Parts: sequence; structure tokens; C-alpha cells
Amino acid sequence: MIALETGGACDFSSTGLGTRVTVANAGDADAGPFVIQVGDAQQRVPNGLAAGQTTSVWFARAAYGSETTVIVDATRQIDESNEDNNTFWQMVPIPTLPPTCTPDLTGKRTETAAPKATPLPVLSQTPRPTPTPTNTSRPRQIVSVREGQITIPTYPYAKFAVQAWSEAFRLSYAVLDRAAYEASGPMPAAVIYRTLTMENEYLRLTFLPELGGRLYEVIFKPTGHRETYRNPVLKPSPWGPPEQGWWLAAGGLEWCLPVEEHGYEWGASWTAQVSRDDVGATVTLRDTSANDRVRAEIAVRLEAGAGCFTIRPRLENPTGAPLAVKYWTNAMLAPGGENAPSANLRFVLPDAVTSVTIHSRGDDALPGYGKRMDWPVFNGQDLSRLGNWSGWLGFFEDPAVGDFVAVYDMSYDEGLVRVFPASVARGVKSFGLGWSEPIPATNWTDDGSSYVELHGGPAPTFDDSVTLPAEGTLQWTETWYPVAGLGGLRYANEVAALNLAAGNGEVQMAVAVARPLRGDAVLLLNGQERWRASVYLVPGQPMKSSVPLGAEVPQTGRLTLLLEGPGGEIAAEYGADFNLK
Repeated sequence: MIALETGGACDFSSTGLGTRVTVANAGDADAGPFVIQVGDAQQRVPNGLAAGQTTSVWFARAAYGSETTVIVDATRQIDESNEDNNTFWQMVPIPTLPPTCTPDLTGKRTETAAPKATPLPVLSQTPRPTPTPTNTSRPRQIVSVREGQITIPTYPYAKFAVQAWSEAFRLSYAVLDRAAYEASGPMPAAVIYRTLTMENEYLRLTFLPELGGRLYEVIFKPTGHRETYRNPVLKPSPWGPPEQGWWLAAGGLEWCLPVEEHGYEWGASWTAQVSRDDVGATVTLRDTSANDRVRAEIAVRLEAGAGCFTIRPRLENPTGAPLAVKYWTNAMLAPGGENAPSANLRFVLPDAVTSVTIHSRGDDALPGYGKRMDWPVFNGQDLSRLGNWSGWLGFFEDPAVGDFVAVYDMSYDEGLVRVFPASVARGVKSFGLGWSEPIPATNWTDDGSSYVELHGGPAPTFDDSVTLPAEGTLQWTETWYPVAGLGGLRYANEVAALNLAAGNGEVQMAVAVARPLRGDAVLLLNGQERWRASVYLVPGQPMKSSVPLGAEVPQTGRLTLLLEGPGGEIAAEYGADFNLK
């Protein structure tokens, strides 16, 4: 409970609230000394707790407007029959302060008749993912899934949406009567949406099944930041398929089919099913069970101990004839916790990408639709940096030539990685709204927030389709994970993200992992080993190191950063030519 240190007594000297934790030993054996943790603060119960005994500990901190997390026996000092009931969480209400004591004429203290603090509920005993306690090397690993709800201010677009029919794809889609909508002077109103949240010790993933089944939020718990964009309102933008005429830039990851430009079903209700096993949990999203049209099944999986999650898109053609369709996963991103990219956000493509195909642009100095453009530098401008853009820009690798793509915001030192099989998922598109002359944010939101997009799909561009044979399917699996503290990003695979830089006779290296890994980090110069270190890495705690090369170092050379697994196998590798001096 949140309370004063003196509880409900009237003789308090400070109005600062904290968290009071009450612990009972419900077993039939005495417990020795143990540690209680609230947030990242710990207190020791030095005398332990006898069987049937209760104790109370007060922490000089309180969570306002967010969940309070309490871990009992945070450093695992006590062997228990049930290790899964030591973590409790709840958004705890703030109590009313008790009345102060009023002295009477005899000098005795009396209390006024004002009511005492509001009674508080007992903390929920539902186990939740345990944040890694300080001073412990064995964090509890668990994946939880829970239902909830969220209130989002929503414009009244539903009143002005009519259903149209696509005979080619045998589905209906909502068309907005924008003229009537605008003439109504629309204003947002609070609407409650159902959520589904999947969480482990590193990640919190929240879905909105009623809004296209989207993965609405990806929160990286080591930094506390949301990596995905979250629009504070649901407001119809003028984009989307031309025949539909609108789209909600709600945020998160959406599943776009059967046409390009966000598809038709970003605002439809999808079903969501949860399955669990000994390793983790999977949320499976489906748009339809119809047998006369293309269907999508998106399986998002999170495992205990993993700082990554996987997405398995599956396209199904249950009909008796081939069907040409388009599918794209669209991720709306704003890593770093500010709900908007900085000028120093970087689009990170594999080094093998030396040119891209333009889809659209707001800068007439760039090539037009369908034309190739040098990447990353065009006409002396490094276009991998968002701040070097004027207007909007969208481009394809056409086709994907590497197995990863990422965005990394240098100002916030944080980003998000997508790793995928380029032989199947051949489409990679990057998009930004511009910088010095951006698209006005009023088109999609009310607070000036912004985002960039990463699209991925099985066809190289929006102009291309994939054909599903009669009763055929197409599926693949991608790995996504946040990274932070690297100082930049050069390469990523499903194991790790690497950064490498050099200058003034020194090399800077950084490694972040998607899952815990023990092994060696190795630096090569022109194929010769120059440095090696044993590492044990966990998500959210990157390795960063600087290595001096010495006075004899050549002017230029090829540097290679290797991450070796416990058996000496290469888990990740990046090499490039650098100016060394």
C-alpha cells in the first residue's frame, strides 16, 4: 500500500508518501533473513520471519500513475516450495492524508473527527514477470499474458464510414465519406478498447485485437521506453488505399493485406488466441475464417529470458484457384521514449545496399517514382539520417539483399531491429514524413507526435504481388528486438546487433544481444586478431569497448568484429574497411 511512514497516525512530520509492504510467512517453517525489493530499492529483513509471523517494511518511494512492483526474497536466499508467488504488482491508489493532531488545553493530544486514510486493496497475487533484482545473478524467468483495456480519444469516423465490396478479394472494407465527416466539425471522444498484453523480464507487448489485431506497443523494459509510435488520438488520415481513402495512424505494427498502402483490414476486428508452453507464450491473430478469400494468420511469440520476439506471418488461400495478393507488415516506430524521432534517427540497411528504388518523395531534387537512387549518399547528402531530408521519402531495397533492417536514433541511443529471411520476405520499404519540410502532423494526430515506418513483405515493391496456389500457403518467421547503448548500429542478425567505428588509431566496438549469451568478442585487423575478451551478455546490457591500435597502424584497414558462442562458433560478424588514423 502507499502510505505515510507513520501509517494513519496523526503525529506525522512529513507528507511524503512511500510504499509499505506487508509480508506473511504462510508456511510451517521459519524463514531466515531475506530481501524485499520495490522498484530498484531493496531492504533486508535481517531476523527473517518465523512461521505464521507477519512483518511490515516501509520504502521512501511510491509509484504515481503506474504499477507498483514488489519482490519478496529478491536475492533468492530462501528455498521455497513455490517460487512463483513472490512477485506482486498493482496500480495502487493514493490515500487521503490523516488529520493532524490538535493539542487540548491540558496538553494532551486529541484527534479531529476527520476520516482516516482511504482503505487500500490488497496487492494482486497474480505472478508477473520479475524485473531483475539488483545484486542477484539468477533472475526469475516467466512470460505472462493478461487481458485489459485502454481508453483512446477517438474521432467519430465510424458514423461516416460505409462498406464497399471487393469482388476480387471477396471482402468488404470501410470507405470514409470525408466531406460529410469534415462538415460535422468532428471532435474526439473517449473510447475503451480491449487489450492483450504479453510480457517477460525484458519486453512488454500489447495488442489491440479490435483495431486490426495490431501489436500496439513494444516496450523495452531495460530502458523503460516504448519503441513503437503511439498516437494519442485515433484520427482518420487522408492516406491508405485510394479506393478506401483513409487510414488510422494508430501506431505499432499492423498487418496489411490484400492490397498495398496499409491494406483494407487495419481497422477491422481480428481474433486473438493465446497458447502457452514451458518456454513461452504465443498470441495468434486471425482476420477471418472464411473459405472463399485470402486469410492471414499472424503468430507473435515471446519466450522467457528473451529480449526479442518473433512474428510469423502466414497467408492462406483456401480457394480452389490461384490468388495474387499483397502483404506487408508495417511498423510505425519512434524509439527512445519521446514518441517522435530525432533528426539523428538513422535508417540502417545492410552495407550491400548501394541503391534503392523510390516509391514516393516530397523533394523534387530526388529521383521520381520507380527510379533508382544511390544509397546512402545521394548528391552529397547522407540520406540514412532523417535530419538530412526535406520532404517525405519512401523507398524499397528492391529486392532485399540482406537479412536485416533497423532504425537507430543516435540522439536517444536506441533503436529496433528486424531480422528476416530475405529469400522469402523480399520486400523492405523505409518511410519518413520528412524533416525540414515535413508533412504536417495535423493530418494524423493532434499533438505533433511523429514516426518513421519499416515495411516488410514477400514481394519486392508495392507494385508486385505474390501468387498463392489453390489451397496453398506462404509463411516465414522474423525476429524483432530493441537495442540501446550501442552508439550506433552497423549489422544485426537474430543473435546480436553490432556497432564498429574507428579513427585516430582507436577502434570503438559495441555488441547487444537478443538473448543471453556467453562467449568471446574478437577484433581482427586485416584478418589478424588484435583483441579478444570473454563476455557474458544479456539483453539491455551491451558490451562497449575501445581498443587502441598502436602507432604502427596503417592509414586504412579492414576491421572485423566477431561474436563467438561458447563453443567458438561465430554467432555474429561484421567487417568493413575503415580509415584508422
